Amino acid sequence: MAALVHMPSGQSAAPSVDDNLDGTVTVRFQPIEVGLHELELRYNEQPVPGAPFKFYVSDVGKGIVSAYGPGLSHGICGEPCHFRINTKQAGAGGLSLAVEGPSKAEIRCNDNKDGTCDVTYFPAVPGKYTVVVKFDDRHIQGSPFTASVTGRPSIRSALQVGASSEVPLSLTDEDLSGLEASLRHPSGFEEPCHLKRLRNGHVGVAFTPREPGPHLVSVFRKGLPVRGSPFRIEVGQTEMGDASRVLCSGAGLAHGMTHQLNEFVVDTRLAGFGGLSLSIEGPSKADIQCHDNADGTCLVTYRPSEPGTYIINIKFADRHVPGSPFTVRVGGEGAGRLTERITREQRAADVTHVGSQCELSLKIPGTSPFDMAATVRSPLGLSEDCEIVDLDDCCYSIKFVPKEMGVHTVSVKHKDLHIPGSPFQFTVGPLTEGGAHKVHAGGPGLIKGEVDQPGEFNIYTREAGAGGLSIAVEGPAKAEIDFQDRKDGSCGVRYICPEPGDYQVAIKFNDEHIPDSPFSVFVSAALGDARKLTLHALKWGDEHIPGSPFKLAIV
Repeated sequence: MAALVHMPSGQSAAPSVDDNLDGTVTVRFQPIEVGLHELELRYNEQPVPGAPFKFYVSDVGKGIVSAYGPGLSHGICGEPCHFRINTKQAGAGGLSLAVEGPSKAEIRCNDNKDGTCDVTYFPAVPGKYTVVVKFDDRHIQGSPFTASVTGRPSIRSALQVGASSEVPLSLTDEDLSGLEASLRHPSGFEEPCHLKRLRNGHVGVAFTPREPGPHLVSVFRKGLPVRGSPFRIEVGQTEMGDASRVLCSGAGLAHGMTHQLNEFVVDTRLAGFGGLSLSIEGPSKADIQCHDNADGTCLVTYRPSEPGTYIINIKFADRHVPGSPFTVRVGGEGAGRLTERITREQRAADVTHVGSQCELSLKIPGTSPFDMAATVRSPLGLSEDCEIVDLDDCCYSIKFVPKEMGVHTVSVKHKDLHIPGSPFQFTVGPLTEGGAHKVHAGGPGLIKGEVDQPGEFNIYTREAGAGGLSIAVEGPAKAEIDFQDRKDGSCGVRYICPEPGDYQVAIKFNDEHIPDSPFSVFVSAALGDARKLTLHALKWGDEHIPGSPFKLAIV
């Protein structure tokens, strides 16, 4: 990933790009000029969709209205675009907003009651959108802003094909489970390696040569070297993996069609030993299959489900082969997306009073009552524990008795961490205002899912008053939705998706999206017993070197 910022003076600066190790990067830039800036982003020497991104840098002083946030420079169609407006110390004046572009964009503005307001708009199609922000009938600094809205983010499909060297070792051990091995390269670099049973029944080691010369394989059992260790392996220059000698051919590297197999051939016969990696990025997942022709070539097929531009990366021995990455235009019809929607009328919650029992019902899958804790904070800042009643099946009733009128804050935690949606606002006495911005939703079903397994989440509508609640699940297949009104200002939603893929869960109150809606949820294929495995944390001592391999045992 490469980045470059063009400043109003014409000068350019390279911002820092940090890998977040979760499929995203963070770009950091310290501006030194006021005015319109442009950010260029490239991945594999190809422009990132929507680039260049434009953003305005203002010199905020007393009485100046400013706006900032990602929604002023970029966004994704069908997903909320956010930004914030700061009117602190700006004096009296009306604030007006407009979003103009290829499609009508629904706008929602939430007054934070502190001199700022959060604005969210929902572009329906890709393109350039103009965001107009005026205060007292005059443009604020930077307005009108230009936001580049792209299609849905690229989806990556990847495949690793083993083409490493397999070398037999003079080992007589029948049980490989207790053996550990490391490989020292001629340059002195050492890394763990994998012992395996070869086809002839002998014990061997599989590795990808990166440099010629003698390699030493050290094998240990219970920390002690086995007889004959270390084992010496000579690697010649002709055995080194050379990506420049890989040949790729086939129509599937230039164009393709949806819902059918597109193919190409990779020839590694002259390239030596090396690992072959393939990835395809584009508007949809493209199932990759690789058939070994047993002659040093392999036939690669992929089947995309949505039309558009795809990028095919082919690497050998960790380097791009000639022509990679390939840009492929895929035509044909899309898979289409199906929507299931339910609508329910929510009545206003009963007014509570000082000394009466207040109750909040929640379902929190995967929790134990022994790990739950809840506290309530009064308007005067006094905190006390709430009573937690276990209703079975991970359902809980949170109860407290207020001692004063006003807005209370209820914090619900599992293992000392806030559950999704917490803390909750709870007004004792008459509600002062309502609306969609007062509705909150949270739960694992708004983060991830699994085919034919229920995705569950809670919706808290008590502070919003009476109104219509709409829940829609959109994706590659029609979902089944079940709704439970708990009659206390909260409700539970459970949905089941019959096919894997990317889904969107949209929640509206009185035809307005609630905060963070729509939610993007990836529904995976059936996990089986793997769903029972959770990795909570990794710990290592001071002797561990960052960037070096780390071993762990899962039992």
